[in-house]
Amino acid sequence: MDYRLENLSEDDFEELVNVLCQKVLGTATVAFTKGRDGGRDGRFTGKANNYPSLSEPWSGKFIIQAKHTNDYQASCSDNPFFGNKTSIINGEIANIKALIENGEVDNYLIFTNRKETESREKAVQYIQAETGLKNVDIKGKDTIHTWLRQYDDVAKTFKIGLYALPLVITEFDIKDTILAFSNSINAIRRIAILTDENAIINISKVRKNEINNLSTEYYENQIRRKSQQYFEDIDEFLSNFNNQEYAKIYYNFAEEMSNKIEIKRSTFGKFEEIFMYLYDTIFDANQIELKQDRRLIWIFLHHLYFNCHIGRTL
Repeated sequence: MDYRLENLSEDDFEELVNVLCQKVLGTATVAFTKGRDGGRDGRFTGKANNYPSLSEPWSGKFIIQAKHTNDYQASCSDNPFFGNKTSIINGEIANIKALIENGEVDNYLIFTNRKETESREKAVQYIQAETGLKNVDIKGKDTIHTWLRQYDDVAKTFKIGLYALPLVITEFDIKDTILAFSNSINAIRRIAILTDENAIINISKVRKNEINNLSTEYYENQIRRKSQQYFEDIDEFLSNFNNQEYAKIYYNFAEEMSNKIEIKRSTFGKFEEIFMYLYDTIFDANQIELKQDRRLIWIFLHHLYFNCHIGRTL
């Protein structure tokens, strides 16, 4: 997953780094503030939670620097970052020396959304040699991506990665249709397990799953075995004349999702990721209303796919 950090503003990237440091260093990491040199830094004092490792964490006074670029191809090997007298790294040397002289730093961390290359380690060694500070490190976007996968809540907060995709349109509020459908059922029926192994999947669905990169395991275990038993109920509900309002919401939602998924399809891997994203987005926006009916979100999403309202067919 590419989180496209270059699309963040400089301020947002700095805040992102700060939040990640609250995870790996500790919650006492303070927000970025303007420094005397016009730059921004973050600070943490204490013993890190798990940096650089859980067994041997650094401790003391930490200074955190965020260096953002809008260049997607930028790397730590670029001269503007490290390689000439006016580079970002050379610009840090005087700052670090001043901090050491004032007793304000034991550990110095630089975060950048540049690709990590061999020059990253050379830059670390250069800073150590020039300043005498032992605990120095530079983290590029490769490491930041790893941490964002580990701390998915941070990616969600900053709406990056999968959470940057605007797939749900609020005016077509599928929540109302889900709730109305729930209220039309007198009692939640017992989950039935399909036993006819000869009729598990017909060939057209096999082909559709291949086209959409939906795993056989997901289709069998989640759509066929758990959701499909409700599809006739949904069809009957939507075709009922008294439910025209909800049917309109449903089909408007389906059309919007079909178009937006097609446009953003290359950003996702397996189609299961699209289901997960849509579920999270719908439920997060309607937690109170859908708390008792949240499994119906999955059923409606699966119904959309099964009936080819979403997902490619060619």
